[in-house]
Amino acid sequence: MVQSKILVIGAGGVGSIYGWRLQIGGAHVSMVCRSNFRTIKDVGFHISSKKYGDGSFLPDMVYSSAKDAFEDDQKYDYILVCTKSLPNIMNPADVLKGCKFAEGTVIVLVQNGIGIETYFHDAFPQNRILSAVAYIDTKQSKDGLIEHGERNDLSFGLYMPNKLEFYTDQNRKMCNDLVDCFIAGGAGAKVSENIQRERWFKVIWNSSFNPISVLAGGSNSTELLNMDGMENMIKDTMLETISIGEAVVKMPLSNFSNEEIFGMLIYPLRGRVPPVYPSMLVDFENKRPMEHEVILKNVINYADELGVKTPNLKVIYQLILAVESKYLK
Repeated sequence: MVQSKILVIGAGGVGSIYGWRLQIGGAHVSMVCRSNFRTIKDVGFHISSKKYGDGSFLPDMVYSSAKDAFEDDQKYDYILVCTKSLPNIMNPADVLKGCKFAEGTVIVLVQNGIGIETYFHDAFPQNRILSAVAYIDTKQSKDGLIEHGERNDLSFGLYMPNKLEFYTDQNRKMCNDLVDCFIAGGAGAKVSENIQRERWFKVIWNSSFNPISVLAGGSNSTELLNMDGMENMIKDTMLETISIGEAVVKMPLSNFSNEEIFGMLIYPLRGRVPPVYPSMLVDFENKRPMEHEVILKNVINYADELGVKTPNLKVIYQLILAVESKYLK
């Protein structure tokens, strides 16, 4: 079996866990690190994982920029982009700006939000793009120190903007080969026939818990659900996102009723130990930019185009902008 060569862009909690498991599965893994470059270059990652136990991960190669990763005509089968998508600050595709790679290199977007693929498709129209939905609880508490919980699953599918593309034998092999790499490393992975439906389903949680956790005084999942009336607000916000997503994909976002969706996304968080700290809350606490454009604004834009009412989401979006403006100048 030919060893897959994989470049991971973004060496935070998500990128480090996926890089670690891919390397354990037999892939050659290079990583682009920014603020933690020197630490990772010298000693790698130290990982505390409830799923896998404690371990260490030293990438095969470590670079301080994506451009450096392509010097000396380096070639990769897959580029995993695990950075945050912040189009209000920079074009997300700029993480690969100036990089020269073959048409056969596949770009895999392991990012939250809606409409994340367009930036990369516009910048690299010759490359196939896999849109990935990650279900993982992980964070980098300090440079190179990674905390990982019990979940590590990934679902991805071919990005098909013009609907003329389809799963050819070559495309299926491309997807299945990547699935095999993840599974060999003990990670859950599958190919989705309708990745946009899954992406919209995930944003049900992200568009509600993420911003509301910040606006509720910086509250984790347990604190939120212990507040009077907060669960109903979360449900109302989720229902708005469900209505938009179903209008976009022209089908239900799942085979479950709305009440069953609440049972899957809300009820398991009651009393969870440790509680969930949504990514926006973590960014807020560390005074970093929040992913409000792809999680909220792009969702609202679709609603406006389709005539779906979004009173909660619009208020939440404006308030999140106001909160962020207080610490981002």
